[in-house]
Amino acid sequence: MDIILPSTTCNRCQKPAHISEVECEECGLDPICAVLNYSEPDSGVPEGILVRRKSVKRGETLFRKGSPFISFFAVKSGSFKAFIPHQDQVDQIVGFHLAGELIGTEGLASERYPYSVRALENSSVCELCLERLPESGRSRDVLQQAVIKLLGEEVAFGRELIASLVHQSAEQRIAGFILDIYKRLTRRKMVTGTYLLSMSRSDIGNYLGLASETVSRILTKFQKRGLVKLEHKRVTILDFETMESISRQQD
Repeated sequence: MDIILPSTTCNRCQKPAHISEVECEECGLDPICAVLNYSEPDSGVPEGILVRRKSVKRGETLFRKGSPFISFFAVKSGSFKAFIPHQDQVDQIVGFHLAGELIGTEGLASERYPYSVRALENSSVCELCLERLPESGRSRDVLQQAVIKLLGEEVAFGRELIASLVHQSAEQRIAGFILDIYKRLTRRKMVTGTYLLSMSRSDIGNYLGLASETVSRILTKFQKRGLVKLEHKRVTILDFETMESISRQQD
C-alpha cells in the first residue's frame, strides 16, 4: 500500500481516519481548526461554521467561476482541478489541488471565485464558512491571526509551486510536474513511494502547455530510461537525482 496513515481516531474530526485521508494536523485549515478547538467536545462552536468530510463525486463541480465567495475548502481526500471555462474553446486548467491543500482562497480579495473547481476522483472536503467565524465566540484578533497564518502558508506554497514549473523544454516541465506532485503529497504525509496521478494526460498537457501526446511520449521515455515506473495512473520515481537534474537544467 502506497498511502499510509495511522488507523487511529482523528481527534479534530472525531471519526476513524480513513487510510486515504490527510490528518487534520497536516491540513491547510489547521490554523483555524486549532483556534476553534474542534478536538474538544465542548468547543461551543455552532454547527455550519465548519462542515467536515463533505463528499464530492468524481466530475462534480465544487464551485463555479464568478460565483460569490462564501467559503474556503480543504481537500480531506481525493483531488481536484481548477480551470477557467471557455465557451468556444477548451477550458484552461490553472492548477490541481491535492489532499490537505486549500481551495478558493483567491476569492477572498474580489469576493468571487476566479475559477471553477471539479473533482478528479471521488473526494471529500472540509468547508469553512468565513463570514460565520465571528459566531464561534473567539476574539476577532485571534481569528484574524489564524486567517493570516493560513493565507501566509498558502502564498508561500504557491510560490514554490510556480517556481518548480517554470521551465522551457517539455522534458523539464514534465519532470518538474512529476516531482512537484510527489513533494506536495509527501509534505502532507500522504505518500511513501508510489502515488496516484489522478489527472489525465490531456489535463496535464493543458496545464503545462503541451499536447497530451507529448506528455505520454516523455513519460514513456522516462520509464525506458529507468527514471520512473508507470502502472496506469500510478507513478513511482526511481531516480530522484536525475529527475531533479532534468527539471533544473538550463537550456
